[in-house]
Order: sequence, then structure tokens, then C-alpha cells
Amino acid sequence: MGKEGSPAESILTALAAFAGGALVSWVNFLLLRALMKAKGETGIGLASPLRMLMSAAYLLILYYVGKHTELNLTALLVGGALGLTVTLLLFTILLTGKMNGQGKE
Repeated sequence: MGKEGSPAESILTALAAFAGGALVSWVNFLLLRALMKAKGETGIGLASPLRMLMSAAYLLILYYVGKHTELNLTALLVGGALGLTVTLLLFTILLTGKMNGQGKE
């Protein structure tokens, strides 16, 4: 079996990378929430570079894994990028919903 693998293997690889991206995005969400709670709006500025570095590091790890294993590199990178992006959107909606709820009280 070459680097491409079967379609089912590529789908499983993409799903695993998606789950990893979702995990990184969740950690980024927790970091932002904690910094916003501790520092207020200043926490957003502090968290942004850290969140970007964590996301970029995850994609770099996926690239390295894809280059040095039999796993499909495209499936890894697309799955990881989607995991980071889709869950970022969901966590942003969750965070802004909580902020809007706190502002009304």
C-alpha cells in the first residue's frame, strides 16, 4: 500500500486529524476563556498569538506525520484544518453567547 491508501483509510485519517484539530481548538477556547476571565478584554490580545502558534504547530505536526508515515498527507492536513476551523467557529459562538448573557445581567 502506497502513500494514498484506500478511500476508507483516507476518511479515517481525515476524521482522526479532525478530532485532533477539535481538541486543539478546545484547548485554545479554554485558554482564551481563562485569559478573558483573568484579564478582561486584554486577555484576547494575549491569547491570540498563543492560539495561532498552537494551531500552526498542530498543522506542522500533521505535515511531519504525513511525510514520515504511510498516512495520506492530504487527508491529514484537510482533516486537521477543518477540525481547527469548524470547531473554532462553534467555540466562538459559545463564547460570544456567554459574553452576551453576562452583559444582560
